[in-house]
Amino acid sequence: MIKTGSYLKGPVLFLVLISMLSVITPERMMAQDVTLDAVLSETKIFTGEQFTLSIEIQSSGTHSTQLPQLPLIDGARVVSSNPSRSTSISIVNGQTSRTTSYIYTLIATDTGSYSVPSINVVIDGEVRQTSPIDFEVIEKGSLSDSGPQMPDIFVQVEVDDSEPVTGQQIVASVVLYFKQGIEVTSFQPSFGWSTDGFWKEDLENASQPRAESTILSGVRYRRATLLRYALFPSRSGTLTLNEYGLSVGMRTQSNRSDPFGSFFGSGTNQRRVELESEPVELTVKSLPESDESSINVNAVGNIRVERSVSKTRIETGETFELETRIYGEGNIPLIRRPGYELPDEIETFTPSETNSIERVGLTIRGEKIYTQQLVTRTPGSLTIPPEQVAVYDPSAGRYRYRTLPAITLNVVPAPVSATAPNQSVSTLQPVTGLAAWHTTESTSIYKRIWFWIFLILPLMALLIGRWRKYYIDRLMDDDTFRRSEFAEKIARERLDEARSKLSEGEETKELYNLIHKAVAGFVSDKLGLPEAGLSDSDIIEKIEQQSVNGQTLKSARYILDKCQTISFAPAAGKDDITSDIEKADLLITDLKKAL
Repeated sequence: MIKTGSYLKGPVLFLVLISMLSVITPERMMAQDVTLDAVLSETKIFTGEQFTLSIEIQSSGTHSTQLPQLPLIDGARVVSSNPSRSTSISIVNGQTSRTTSYIYTLIATDTGSYSVPSINVVIDGEVRQTSPIDFEVIEKGSLSDSGPQMPDIFVQVEVDDSEPVTGQQIVASVVLYFKQGIEVTSFQPSFGWSTDGFWKEDLENASQPRAESTILSGVRYRRATLLRYALFPSRSGTLTLNEYGLSVGMRTQSNRSDPFGSFFGSGTNQRRVELESEPVELTVKSLPESDESSINVNAVGNIRVERSVSKTRIETGETFELETRIYGEGNIPLIRRPGYELPDEIETFTPSETNSIERVGLTIRGEKIYTQQLVTRTPGSLTIPPEQVAVYDPSAGRYRYRTLPAITLNVVPAPVSATAPNQSVSTLQPVTGLAAWHTTESTSIYKRIWFWIFLILPLMALLIGRWRKYYIDRLMDDDTFRRSEFAEKIARERLDEARSKLSEGEETKELYNLIHKAVAGFVSDKLGLPEAGLSDSDIIEKIEQQSVNGQTLKSARYILDKCQTISFAPAAGKDDITSDIEKADLLITDLKKAL
């Protein structure tokens, strides 16, 4: 049988595909990877001031491009219709990118708000357009000789919220302002920054800050954010961020055509200046009252709460754990342990606490875990009732309540040991044979030593039990006492963690952060000081008040100062870090004797 009607289908489709591909020329395919942008060097310009308009063409290949023709731009005049041209090539992951820039110089003429219209550029015979750009022309401010003069370079601490609530994270930025013609070569904090009343954590910072143009009081400056900190107010009222000292290496230029340039550039007349910011006052509001039926643990932010037990089937007298996990973004270090209403049949023991903190962008996130040992000696079914934990959401300005479901426990009697079935039982037999009788002199029972042993042992056990119960109750109820008792243990664990992370190649900054927490936390816990908001100078002052010997005080000042400034010093070697960890270990031993 001969098949008809389908044998030409394959060849026909092949010819159609070839004809379609022939329409897509290499030039058209290459045109699809071209991006076109227009960029202004300034968007706020003084009258009579020059600025630049750059038309940038970025692609992965070479293209035929006609010279862009600028339209009429209101509020500005083009100095020359012939632009300067520059080309740069970059290779990232094996991909080559070429950027060609046409740079026009303009002069602002009239005050007002204007827009650079779309600009047509012919690329490979195809017309492309840039997006419009808005800009503003203002009158240049005149500075009176009798009025205050703006300095050439100064530093400011800027906060993103000047009226936070207690426990709310705010971001404090250390910002450097400097006039055109000045280049910054290096910077380093001059001394420890006092943030009394705040818990402070370093945030991720750029290795090379980027400067951008701005206008202050009619004067053009460049503005660079050097460092950022996360601050958590620990109390309400008017709190002050003290002066921030900064040592800056700078140099001036005799000639500069690029108003932006690089932050760490080249120049002449190099010198170092000491700068200090003005104090910053913040009005910290108290947290509003939460629902009376909820548990308030001082949690502020986007925080979750979970609760669980290690087992739900328990034998009488068997120990089990109640774990509370608090995690998310917010004031994790300042959160308190939640207090639950437990059945009377459950006995509680000393709780333990672990926490971890990480910095992600401009937020602090982490978790805090409270683990409590429990025991019950009454069989039956017990229920740990449900709870609601209040978490304040500063973005919404209200509390959000995290519900913890009830937990049911099945308590069974512990098994009683019995005589083994194969164990032989001896039968008493009468004693026969010759018996010899002896008469001895009777002795008073109170003269026998075993009498006093059996009399004193129960009393000693009772006294030890009562002391033990008093000790455990005090650990449960007295936070200051509990912190003092566990101060050394926590400090040693932090130093052990630093040793472990050193072997794993952790960043120097993180290692010295752990060393700082070990030493400062030990002193705060031992002396019952606030867990947050104390500066290093406050800690040194408290140590001095305890009549600590001069060598120990000198060691404490050395460790704390080095931990604060290590982020801005050259990277420390492994041997140096190991030596500093051992110095901190020895310092904690000396402080334990003195405090």
